[in-house]
Amino acid sequence: MIGAIAYGVGLYPEGILWQALVKMSAVSFLVLFVGINLRSFTHFLLLLALVASVTGDVMLVLPQDGAFLYGLMAFGVAHIIFILMYLINGQRFDRISASRLRYVLLLWAFAFVAGFWMYDALGEMRNYVLGYTAMLVLMASTAILSRFPPRLVGIGAVLFVFSDAALGARQFMSVPEFVGYFVWASYYLSQFMVTLGVMLTDDRPAYSGGYRFD
Repeated sequence: MIGAIAYGVGLYPEGILWQALVKMSAVSFLVLFVGINLRSFTHFLLLLALVASVTGDVMLVLPQDGAFLYGLMAFGVAHIIFILMYLINGQRFDRISASRLRYVLLLWAFAFVAGFWMYDALGEMRNYVLGYTAMLVLMASTAILSRFPPRLVGIGAVLFVFSDAALGARQFMSVPEFVGYFVWASYYLSQFMVTLGVMLTDDRPAYSGGYRFD
C-alpha cells in the first residue's frame, strides 16, 4: 500500500527508472505475499496473473513507441490467467443468483456503450483496444460468477474494468487530470481485493491451517 500511495502521489525521484520501480513495487508485494503462501494450483494461477500485471505496469510507464500496446498484451495475458482461475473455481449454476447475472449483463452493456463512445478516437489501436475490452469484461464476468466472495473478488474485478475504461479515456481522449488518480487507485484496489479474496477462500478443513471467507 505504501508503494501504491507513493506512486499515486508522485513520491519518488525523477526518472523513468524510479517511476517504474515504485509503480511495480505495489503489485510486486502482492506477488510476494501469494508466493509465500502458495498452497494450491489456484494460488499459482493468481501468482502468474499478478506477475503479468506487474509486467504491464512497467510497460505502461515506458516512453517508447509501442509500449502501450505491449502493456495491453501483458494485461491481456493476466486476464486470460484470471479467467482460467475463475472458471476452475466456478460457482455451480443452480447457486448463481439472478442479481449476479444482472451485474454481468450491466457490465457488458457498459462495455458496449464505452466502446461506441470511444470508437472514433481509438484510431489504429481500435481492434486491439476493443479485443482487450472484451477479454477484460469476460474476466470480470467469470469473477462475479465464481465461488469467490463477491464483495472482494467480484467488486475487485469490476474495479479493474472501470480503471481500464478511465485509462482508455485518458489515453485516447481529453479528460481532466484527476482521472489519472482514479485509474491508479481503482487498479490497485482491484488487485488487492482480488488477491485477498482468493487467498482467504480455501476448502481445506480449519484444523490443517486453512482459512475461510464466506
